[in-house]
Amino acid sequence: MWKKEDEPVEKVAPRVEAAPTPQRPARPASTGERATIGRSITIRGDVTGDEDLLIQGRVDGSVSLHEHAITIGPDGVVKASVVGRVVSIEGRVEGNISADEQIILRTSATVQGDISAPRVVLEDGAKFRGGVEMGESAERARAASPQRAKPAIEPVETRVPAGIADAAKSSGEALKVRT
Repeated sequence: MWKKEDEPVEKVAPRVEAAPTPQRPARPASTGERATIGRSITIRGDVTGDEDLLIQGRVDGSVSLHEHAITIGPDGVVKASVVGRVVSIEGRVEGNISADEQIILRTSATVQGDISAPRVVLEDGAKFRGGVEMGESAERARAASPQRAKPAIEPVETRVPAGIADAAKSSGEALKVRT
């Protein structure tokens, strides 16, 4: 309770530590927000970015958001190639569509072009004209496994006796060799 004046008071400086530097994630966290191309907007050219996108207007060119979701709304009109992680279509698209995870053609969708994704959903009523490629693409499969890049059939050298080859040439017939 009482302090003697003869005793020295020891002051201790607070310890300061450097704050750790926050690591930036490889892929931005999804905040639920997305960029929007409104109904009255027309874009001619390439659309790229690092966030999800809702297209309600018109895009002529290409849309490339490899790691993000692309939604073409009911009023959206796209005359372009479209590349995204997940592509959902409610409006009209003329062009090829590629997705790393999934392509969804909603009931109101009208698509003319090829689509390529591991999973494809076509809702009842969707209009689609084009080709469909599902599953891993040949390039992804080759990159994942270099052994699969070898040709399935290796060429075999076949020796044909000279007399037989000359007879085939002179008669004009194709030479057939059984192996």
